[in-house]
Amino acid sequence: MAVPTGILWERDPHTAAKHTLLRRYMSAWFPIMAKQFREVGITFFDGFAGPGEYENAQDSSPVIAMEQALRSEVTRWGTQTRLVFVEDHHGRADHLQDLLDARYPPSTRPAGLAMSLHRGKCSDLFERAIAEVGGWDGPVFANLDGWGVDTDYAVVQRIAQQRSSEVLITFEDQFFIRFANGEQQAGERVFGHSDWRHVDRLPTAEKKPFLLNLYRKGLHSAGFPYVLTFEMIDEGGHSLHLFFGTTSKVAVQKFKDGLWEVDGVSGQRFRDPRDPNQMSFDILHPDFTPLESRILELLSGRDYSMAELCEDALLETIYKETHVKPVVDQLLLQRKVEQVRTGRSYADRVFRLAAEQLF
Repeated sequence: MAVPTGILWERDPHTAAKHTLLRRYMSAWFPIMAKQFREVGITFFDGFAGPGEYENAQDSSPVIAMEQALRSEVTRWGTQTRLVFVEDHHGRADHLQDLLDARYPPSTRPAGLAMSLHRGKCSDLFERAIAEVGGWDGPVFANLDGWGVDTDYAVVQRIAQQRSSEVLITFEDQFFIRFANGEQQAGERVFGHSDWRHVDRLPTAEKKPFLLNLYRKGLHSAGFPYVLTFEMIDEGGHSLHLFFGTTSKVAVQKFKDGLWEVDGVSGQRFRDPRDPNQMSFDILHPDFTPLESRILELLSGRDYSMAELCEDALLETIYKETHVKPVVDQLLLQRKVEQVRTGRSYADRVFRLAAEQLF
């Protein structure tokens, strides 16, 4: 969508699905982290906070964060919980402040909740804004949902240095298309190096996959060992790319739980950008063909246990661990794979590609 110029704008289908996913993940993140980090506190940081709502009064990320932070499952631990918002548009920042004060009056907020709002650019203010509330003492979840080349790599790097911290970064498809066409001059700022310029030498069909993979590698290099990336596609064919960086396998599981509960919101379809066939599907009617292809590809190299196949699905695909067993069972029935070793549990069983058969 075009970059809005007013204070409020209409929520698009992408945003509806994205905020459903954020709310579901935050419903797990806040209580788990509040219990685990009672001594140092936790911080939710929104670098492009916006006005807090859309034209039809639907909540956006700052309100979702406040709502989740005030749940009894969170406040019962007495953990210092910090909400830090940065917004460059002064009219939207004022609207957000008024909205939060009206819906959650400061006098009614628990003593352990600190909320701050800063007017300015994320890259200029994020470090100081988080420091002012003591946010660097504990883990930070950073929601970086800009309009294009707004998320500096330096911001991602700093968050990654913080223990048990995470990032959720959003890019519209046009962002990568503009980079591929050489129309953006901020590549070093976004990618953290000049390697992205190699895109000029690639065929058109390879440009976007190259940039997506390069950015994913950049999150790994920043310090996030686990990076999920997936693409949401609306009914008009418009794409939105989400990158989730974390240091926790449990966080990956929780995030995927939220993803697979979106239930096809507003006609959204999902796609794994690394799927060579670029198949898309809705959550209600998933297509497991890419997962089947991934498993067969892995087994072409060596034998794998069920536990290893599940971990690969969790960390390297859009699918969940629970999706693996039914796919493997189907491949066994089709005689495409065979079991070569049993174990005390199904996770210990080992599989390999089946030998070719004529009959």
